[in-house]
Amino acid sequence: MLLKTISAVLLAVTLSTTGAIASNVKQLNTLAGKQQMLSTKIVKAYSQNRKSVNMMTAIKALEAGQVKLKKISVRNSEIDNLFVFLTICLNEMKVLVKKPYSSENAQLVADLGASISEGSRYIAKA
Repeated sequence: MLLKTISAVLLAVTLSTTGAIASNVKQLNTLAGKQQMLSTKIVKAYSQNRKSVNMMTAIKALEAGQVKLKKISVRNSEIDNLFVFLTICLNEMKVLVKKPYSSENAQLVADLGASISEGSRYIAKA
């Protein structure tokens, strides 16, 4: 009887843990997708020389997304270093989008956007 009870408790714990993990994976994938979409939106707006409040709103949303990713992602030194890199990319992007449009700045913004997208995807996969 005790063995059956222990088995039932272990099964319940395993199933609830699996459900929580699946929920986190779904959340991570959703956040990574949003990060990719937002960085693409910023790159496109800057490339078309459309400086607007929307770019800064998208950057703030990227920052909020990074905070959420930090909370629910697996933590290890590699991922922590990647978050530092993504923060640097985001800070650089903030500075660049405030500058007057130039093809050089547009390329830098595109590179930073690609780095943010790839980094977010990597975190979700990890």
